[in-house]
Amino acid sequence: MKINKFFASLAFVAAASFGATGVADAHVTLNPQVSEPGSYEEYNVRVPVERNDQTVKLELEVPKGVALSTVEPVPGFKHEFKKDSKGNIEKVTWTATDKGIGPNEHRDFPIVVANPDKAGKFKWKATQTYKDGTVVRWTDENENSETPAPVTEVKAGHGHDEHEHGHDGEASQSPIGQTALWIVSILALIVSAVALFKRGNFTKSDN
Repeated sequence: MKINKFFASLAFVAAASFGATGVADAHVTLNPQVSEPGSYEEYNVRVPVERNDQTVKLELEVPKGVALSTVEPVPGFKHEFKKDSKGNIEKVTWTATDKGIGPNEHRDFPIVVANPDKAGKFKWKATQTYKDGTVVRWTDENENSETPAPVTEVKAGHGHDEHEHGHDGEASQSPIGQTALWIVSILALIVSAVALFKRGNFTKSDN
């Protein structure tokens, strides 16, 4: 019994650590975060919901130096552009036409961007609006803040492939998250094996 409780406690701690990691990473991001200069890159603007309410609007400002080319229509959302006098897209706004993105959910908004030929980092200011009117501005210049602006880096020799991203275009899980999942799985197997062993011994004792 003590062994079961010990392993169950370890499994709980590992699961809690994994959950904490997921919460810490729950902010608006653009994936991939690194791409090639001079290329047309498809980015997925990932929007997680951190509150117990639906996200009904997302606004994304295009940083100077990159050019937003196209936007893929997203079911349940309509989009509109704000353009400058030359017709360049300065901002795109997605507004929910139905329920929006629910609690503990996320949605990817695919866009295609023309990267500049020169390397550099670019901050995309994003504004997330919830159904109750709460507004979260992902615009902080400090990457370690609670609401950092999404950042992409244009850098030579850092193209991505399917090993970095899933077949559906989603970013792959972090090494920390994968390790936590392995720990939880292994501990669960150990707990099950110990429980079966004890059950077998208990059955033999009855006989």
